[in-house]
Amino acid sequence: MQQLIIKPINMHTMNDKMKIFSLLFCFCLCSLDVLRAQSGLIVQGAIQNASGTPLPDDNHRISFRLYENETGGTPVWSETQASVPVSGGLYSTSLGASSPLSVPFNKIYYLGVSVNGGNELVPRARLSPSPYAVSLRGENNLFPASGPVGVGTLTPNTGTELHLKKTDGSGQLLIEGDNGAVLRFKQGGNTADISYDGDKITVANLNLTISDNLNLPAGAAISYNGLNGWRLVDTDNFETGDDGWTCVDDWTNNTARTFSRFTPNTPFSREYILRPNQSGNDVMKKKFDLTGVPHTQIKVVFTYHFFDTWDDGANLGWAGFASRLSPYTAYNQSNGYFQMGWVEVQPDGFSFGGAGYVDFEGSNIAVADCNLTREMIAQHTSDEFWVLFGSNLDQSVADESYGISHIEIWVQ
Repeated sequence: MQQLIIKPINMHTMNDKMKIFSLLFCFCLCSLDVLRAQSGLIVQGAIQNASGTPLPDDNHRISFRLYENETGGTPVWSETQASVPVSGGLYSTSLGASSPLSVPFNKIYYLGVSVNGGNELVPRARLSPSPYAVSLRGENNLFPASGPVGVGTLTPNTGTELHLKKTDGSGQLLIEGDNGAVLRFKQGGNTADISYDGDKITVANLNLTISDNLNLPAGAAISYNGLNGWRLVDTDNFETGDDGWTCVDDWTNNTARTFSRFTPNTPFSREYILRPNQSGNDVMKKKFDLTGVPHTQIKVVFTYHFFDTWDDGANLGWAGFASRLSPYTAYNQSNGYFQMGWVEVQPDGFSFGGAGYVDFEGSNIAVADCNLTREMIAQHTSDEFWVLFGSNLDQSVADESYGISHIEIWVQ
């Protein structure tokens, strides 16, 4: 029960010379039946005549009226209680006992009182905040009061209908249902639901736009039409370094070679590229580790660059997978440690001048550089694997070479 005591005030009429020294208002949810109908507003008061003598002990007829004005005006609610017990000048009763409180309590109201058919006592008593708890329940579980509702805050944000705040921890909103929980959005005639059935969250009738990164924990997956799709788990763009790539003279051994990192910085080739420094057929490789990332397939998306004087139809670039920690198996072994994933010759028709975006050869301006974005896929369930890139070029990098950029690792 909430109570707010009003400071003593004089209330009188010229005829009755009655005084009400104090009023006490309580918001009281008396019973479940009261909740289903209307809440009762308890009023307590002391009635004395002009000389200070209490109203005689008896049951008295008292009328109550609620106004929107401090003086004058028409009551918005009224009731007369025919038999209100008075003892020692004190009375206590519940407004709404005979006429349900039909006002929404969404504005300031003033209470007028008259005793035994007499004139209304003045001044009217202004209702204090406690009775306005009635407006939080309203009729049929509606909220008739207007403006933002604050839970845990006295200053809900302007422009919001509901503001929940917890100052000593994380704020939580709980939606609970025996058969599930649904959060529904509506705009005009369109609706969209986010529902939870105890096992999974479902988004229905909603075109979902994500303006930032979507981060999934290890083991999680995004399903498309009930099927798990490809998930991007790693990207090497070489913006700050080599991202763990190395260069060797052949995929079957570990004789180290050097390589360079550069960007053509042309309008159409601004990404960083890795390129062997010695021979055009040196191999670029890196070991990837998918520990904690469930997968049965691996997809590598990459950009392969052809630089300078490749022989049309004869020279080719390749990419492949290897499952050994350090690839070394001979080419003619069929143990599956190495698997070619992509092979392609330099595209024909690139021997016209002025089309290069890098120029390592210098004097040969008739050659043209090009790049292709490709992908390769392998069935693989182990955590570790190698990705390798190479070519069958037979000249030094001063004459012909290749490069790689923007490597993406996808799994499903």
